[in-house]
Amino acid sequence: MSEEKVVMYESPEAASIQTLTGWVAADGRFWGNDEHMARYCGATHRRCDINPEHPIYEVNSSCNECRHVRRQAKFAAMPVKDWAGEPLVIFDGNRYFFDEDSLRDYLIDSDIELADVQLCICEPNYPREIDPEDHFCDDLPEDGEIRDDQLLAAFELLNEMIRKSEPLSWSEGEFAARLPQSLIDEVATARAVA
Repeated sequence: MSEEKVVMYESPEAASIQTLTGWVAADGRFWGNDEHMARYCGATHRRCDINPEHPIYEVNSSCNECRHVRRQAKFAAMPVKDWAGEPLVIFDGNRYFFDEDSLRDYLIDSDIELADVQLCICEPNYPREIDPEDHFCDDLPEDGEIRDDQLLAAFELLNEMIRKSEPLSWSEGEFAARLPQSLIDEVATARAVA
């Protein structure tokens, strides 16, 4: 049996003073050779990597101008679908239209050129069914299961109602909306009169 080396707390072998070189952020955190993280943690703003002429932006954000270009490219690449009365939303916005009248009023009162209006057809957000084993996972023993038939029947009834439920809300979908020409003409006429 080999003997383990004993190093006493007070011994010069236990510890020594060393000089370290590395990147330190403005908040005092040492990052070693990671200059990027030291600068990221120590800075408040930065320049755009793609176009340094863009305005500076907060470090934990992204360049607004580049983001806008990316989002416009996304909208331009979206497949277009004829609008059939589904809820609509302005692309990348939170203005929703649930009927033709509210859309018409918005378009008439808006200063946006009709050709520049970016509308997306919404997709419904339905409630999700509830798995009782998932719901009670913290209360069940490991590898345990619910044995109460009445409780399981209640969850099945609830899930049946959930399956029949109307949408809880709507979200921007994958299709850009093509408005009917009749609506576009109506809006253009109303704008000309106003």
